[in-house]
Amino acid sequence: MAELLVFLDANILFTAAYSPDGLSALLIELGAAGRVTLLTSPLAIVEAERNLEAKRPPGLPTLRRSLTAVRVVREPAPGDVERLTPPDLSSKDRPLLAAAIVAHATHFVTGDVADFERWMDRRARLPLQVMTPRQFLTEVQP
Repeated sequence: MAELLVFLDANILFTAAYSPDGLSALLIELGAAGRVTLLTSPLAIVEAERNLEAKRPPGLPTLRRSLTAVRVVREPAPGDVERLTPPDLSSKDRPLLAAAIVAHATHFVTGDVADFERWMDRRARLPLQVMTPRQFLTEVQP
């Protein structure tokens, strides 16, 4: 089986930090166990930290611990964001998706169905699969 390079959206980092028994936290555990390679970007980390500080401050230490299982990839160049991501995707999400594509992620895992649902179709013209945590865990079965 090819290596699974799984990019975690900011909302997955956020959710894993305050819900240790949830599917997002299970993804972190799979990365820590070496079953998948987890990726994220500095922007996703900042967004997760900001949301935890505002909504669930006790989750911050958990986030910091969980990041030891995640490889932080570089932010994409602005030209890559424009060239690699759908123009009708939310401008706040395009740099995250571009970071995943530039890092050669096989999967982009997000809980943001509102913004990403139309790209969760296997026929979406993206070089990776966009999935929710549940879809990833049930369909990919790492």
